Amino acid sequence: MFYYRGSPTAEVLVVASSHVIAHPVALSKNARTVLERRYLLRDSAGVVIETPEQLFARVAEAIALVESDSMRGAWAQRFYDAMASLRFLPNSPTLMNAGTGRGTLAACFVLPVEDSMESIMSTAQAAAMVQKFGGGTGFSFSRLRGVGESIATTHGAACGPVSVLQHYDDVSRLVTQGGKRDGANMGVLRVDHPDVRAFIHAKDDGVTAQRFNISIAVTDAFMQAAADGREFTLRDPRDGTPRGTVDAAELLDEIARSAWLTGDPGLLFLDTINASNPTPALGAIESTNPCGEVPLLPWEACTLGSINVARFWNADAGDLDWDALRETVTLGIRFLDDVVEVNTFPLQEIADAVRGNRKVGLGMMGWADLLIAAGLAYDSEAALALAGRLARTIGEAADAASAALGAEKGVFPNWERSIYVGGARYRNATRTCIAPTGTIAIIAGASSGIEPLFSLAHMRRMGDGTVLTEVATAFEQTAREGNFFRPELMEALARGARLNARDDVPPEAKRRFVTAHEVSSEWHVRMQAAFQAHTDLAVSKTVNMPNEATPEDVRASYVRAHALGCKGVTVYRDGSRAVQVLAHEIAPRADSNAGAPVGEPYRRRLPDERPAVTHKFRVGEQEGYITVGLFEDGTPGEVFIKMAKEGSTVSGLTDAVALLTSVALQYGVTIERLADKLEHTRFEPYGSTGNAELPFATSMLDYIFRWLRLHFGESGTNSKATSASGIACPDCGLQLAYVEQCLLCESCGYSRCG
Repeated sequence: MFYYRGSPTAEVLVVASSHVIAHPVALSKNARTVLERRYLLRDSAGVVIETPEQLFARVAEAIALVESDSMRGAWAQRFYDAMASLRFLPNSPTLMNAGTGRGTLAACFVLPVEDSMESIMSTAQAAAMVQKFGGGTGFSFSRLRGVGESIATTHGAACGPVSVLQHYDDVSRLVTQGGKRDGANMGVLRVDHPDVRAFIHAKDDGVTAQRFNISIAVTDAFMQAAADGREFTLRDPRDGTPRGTVDAAELLDEIARSAWLTGDPGLLFLDTINASNPTPALGAIESTNPCGEVPLLPWEACTLGSINVARFWNADAGDLDWDALRETVTLGIRFLDDVVEVNTFPLQEIADAVRGNRKVGLGMMGWADLLIAAGLAYDSEAALALAGRLARTIGEAADAASAALGAEKGVFPNWERSIYVGGARYRNATRTCIAPTGTIAIIAGASSGIEPLFSLAHMRRMGDGTVLTEVATAFEQTAREGNFFRPELMEALARGARLNARDDVPPEAKRRFVTAHEVSSEWHVRMQAAFQAHTDLAVSKTVNMPNEATPEDVRASYVRAHALGCKGVTVYRDGSRAVQVLAHEIAPRADSNAGAPVGEPYRRRLPDERPAVTHKFRVGEQEGYITVGLFEDGTPGEVFIKMAKEGSTVSGLTDAVALLTSVALQYGVTIERLADKLEHTRFEPYGSTGNAELPFATSMLDYIFRWLRLHFGESGTNSKATSASGIACPDCGLQLAYVEQCLLCESCGYSRCG
């Protein structure tokens, strides 16, 4: 049963919770804030009309609608209990859209790109529809002929994969995923494509395809050729005709160096992926979803959910409650299978492909929390052993649950064309996948996926603009119990200090609370491989490396990941992105006017000739220029703002703001202090900006001062480039962490993924 909830003007359709007993949910303050900002339903006036308990009830009721009349209420209650206990959560689109009558419940889609203008343009339209519904899209450009190849029908020349990539990026810029977040995409090109080198460097300029992750799909033959130092043949994708050769080792080095510099591209191991393709008769897998953990056939989508494994730790027994874990896995598989049935899709081709194979991906979060509770270091043999046992247990329970559903409801329609024919009668072609859990992990109060902790403390911007230090719960508890908790230590960690470099922390705590940047690349890859060995789809994991890592270290991670059976690998070297502006490393600026008399205002004058930086920007339909004049030490001393439409109210406002900002800077007021007051102001014009760093602005002043903070704030001028992403959150301006092959803000919950 459905009804309209909220004010008489509410435009959201929700499920009536007639069966569910909605007991209270124990959420952290941050989790409630994230839910309110990103998940809870609002009426047409933007007023929140839903509690977290009602959200989980809405989702539980909506998903249980496909169960039998006699059991619907019981399943809805069990679904609610699993979510409300924070033991299991589905992916974000399901939480946002289930029971609302809008959007899709799946996050991950792959669309076909054939070598024709009709296919290129129709796929662009399909991508826009998918992202409008709330999904992320993956594409393989490997079937497109190389740039400059002849086109018989027009006597012209092909534009090549990179140009099509740019076009799809432009399409994505126009669409916000389900009205909630920017479009996310994956672009893949085979390593034997003639344009592979251009594709490797497609994002190097910091402008092109910034809404894409890009990956090179490498084959076993290529990896062997690189190991042997042999030549490797590039081929025309249409007929396999040779199009020259490359030195395989040099090409792998080039990929590694690009990833070392920019974070792109990642690698997909194509033969490993297709070795576990459950339906090879339907075609080969050529691409994945945006975060790389869901290899899919064209038109397929996958429904994802994650179990918070830390919730199953029994401290008294010193072990996991394995029986309770298996029960939750069984329930999670049923929930995700029901999502396949109840889901709506923007295109019939997607609906047919999804229901033909009924792929689901049940994964986990809270792995780092579990290790901490168990007293195990992330980079230890004991942790690897537990990872293998945990992944195997979840995989076996998921297989059993899907087989039971196959007996109850029938196998997936393409079962007879699958690798399972004559064997296990699964309801779902795939059952397990370790996906990014960024935002849902915040809701669950869990660490992200199978990643180590990204940081032990981080900055959080509050609603009034103040910035507080937030400490990981387990670390704070340990520090207090061990008598080494001090606010100055926590603040130092939030600003980027490494625990293992501190003399005031016990060695045991340093070992137990190792963070992503302190885990060696070898251990990152080994952990990924341990989970991949028992996972149907793939594993979303970032191999974090310190700033001092070399391109050779990146290459070694590629070789190791391939040898250990990973399906892909993404390497992120600390400080590798072009812009390194975070609140992770705010260092106090030296007082250049320390000798000024107390109480006497001192104005620092700019020299008559001074350098300046000019930035062109757009907010909505309004364009303008920001020019920042610099003191001799490179710090900002004046700001000029010129709008394209002179004489307008906005132009007059920005002139006045620029004048006041300049005076304030010369009297010692920092960009940080000014930005704290003027960021996130809301008035017209507002809208998209075309700037990948700051894709949306709530006003002209919001954009101007977020840009100033980004480039001239304390973190901008003093950052030592030690943060994981080097990109400021477009919502709150604080740190984005690069974890699980995805960007996540631990402060406000912004995520490009799940």
